[in-house]
Amino acid sequence: MITKKILIAEDENIIALDIKKRVEGMGYFVPVVVNSGERAVEAAAGLLPDLILMDVTLKGKISGIDAGIEIWNKYKIPVIFVTAFLDDASKGKCSLSKCKFDYIIKPFDQADFRDKILHALAA
Repeated sequence: MITKKILIAEDENIIALDIKKRVEGMGYFVPVVVNSGERAVEAAAGLLPDLILMDVTLKGKISGIDAGIEIWNKYKIPVIFVTAFLDDASKGKCSLSKCKFDYIIKPFDQADFRDKILHALAA
């Protein structure tokens, strides 16, 4: 069985560790956790993960949404935004770019988290 690679982009260490633990507990491989939009784009280019779990607000000059759009446009890697709040403008920005994404609102339960990941990887 080939293990799917999931990149995590989260700038809060405690949340990043929690997400990593959940993802690895589901049997997926987390090659790296990054904390900025720029690093997410670089890591996506080098690792070509199967999925990215990306916080909307990251360190650096570009937001998680902008990084997600750039990654989708260049590499067609699906993104699930993990955020405390995703407003309509942010949802619209990604939809207009025709990128493939989903989102989950923090705090989230494990069943919803698992279902979103399974759906994104199956599509």
